Amino acid sequence: MTSSEPNVTNASKTDGIHIEIINPNRILFPTIGYPIPPKKIGINVPIKFSVSINHTSSNYFYLNNLQALTPELMTSNGQIIQGHLVTDNLVTNQQSKQPDTSQSRQSNWWRIRPKCRTTFFVTAKLFWQDNSLQLKIPTIPDYILNNFRSNYFWYFDALETKNYQLRFILNTDVRDTSVSSYNINQEALERETSSDILATPWVNLRLVQLLSSDSNAIEVDGVLFKIDMPESLLTIPSKLFQAKTDFKLGIYITNNTSTTLGFYELSSIDAILISDDGKPINPSGEPMKLAWKNNEQNYYLLQPGEKMFLDLCGKLLWYSSQLEFAISSKTRSLNGKSGSYYFPNLKAGALYRLQVIYQVSELRARRLEEQVLQKFWSGRIAMPIVEFGLIDA
Repeated sequence: MTSSEPNVTNASKTDGIHIEIINPNRILFPTIGYPIPPKKIGINVPIKFSVSINHTSSNYFYLNNLQALTPELMTSNGQIIQGHLVTDNLVTNQQSKQPDTSQSRQSNWWRIRPKCRTTFFVTAKLFWQDNSLQLKIPTIPDYILNNFRSNYFWYFDALETKNYQLRFILNTDVRDTSVSSYNINQEALERETSSDILATPWVNLRLVQLLSSDSNAIEVDGVLFKIDMPESLLTIPSKLFQAKTDFKLGIYITNNTSTTLGFYELSSIDAILISDDGKPINPSGEPMKLAWKNNEQNYYLLQPGEKMFLDLCGKLLWYSSQLEFAISSKTRSLNGKSGSYYFPNLKAGALYRLQVIYQVSELRARRLEEQVLQKFWSGRIAMPIVEFGLIDA
């Protein structure tokens, strides 16, 4: 079911408050692709959004962190796909700009300083249900969802292999409401006239079918991406000093276009690891800071039909009595040491799902084209999900 696009501007700013999706960034990554998962129970593709609220006025801004986000999904021809709000429980959503100290546990507030911003994550899930491809998006940020039992989600169904655009709507109006189907739908009716509605700019969302000949590969605009992790059972190493288990993990990239393409390597990898309870595991610590050397070539030039392998150097190791899963972030420290994502606290017998993302910004690609005088690929492409388990030696 579709309708015409509502009259909501993309300015996304009111009273000095600006909201945007900073990752994936629509300017840096015009092409943003996600694989459609296989039709298996329990298999889903995570789509993680970083949403930022930027406060530019001179006063403090208060916002209840249970305030519902409303996603909008639009087709490439400008038609809005109607989402369905699914809810079981009632959650109080106090919307006062200044918090009342007598309010109950539901009133947890973001206190945004003047000239500052706050950023949070919202992780959607793409999956099959009743032979329909669906996108499930929570109404509150991930860190609230993990600590507060809420059953409020937006569902968009009957999706297809095509290009979409997505944005989030946030109402900052002064009111006391409950997060319910009625109140959220009432907010939708007020969007055309309310000055307190914030809307992020649209970001591209391209859903790509897995190759029929290889469920670990997708092809986007003539470029084939394949995640390669041959071992589905990994042996846990001993706890001896510097003991580790190395395993093959990487991305094959094949240029199936008719022109030479360059593929940049440095700082090109993002990764999400999901535990068997369906929750993402946060990496321990940040990847190493990027070190740039002018005399170092950090790209590959592929002729039509050629392919490359981006080695992600997978390994299991022990750190502070916790088993960690490590994957290269393709960053490098100033002393030349390679950086990695480290996912902690893995357990024997558990099943894990890994999503690897290859990304090169439009800005980086254009700069390389000026230097090398060759066309460079840019975009953000999520690889098909790979599963693995852990066994004791």
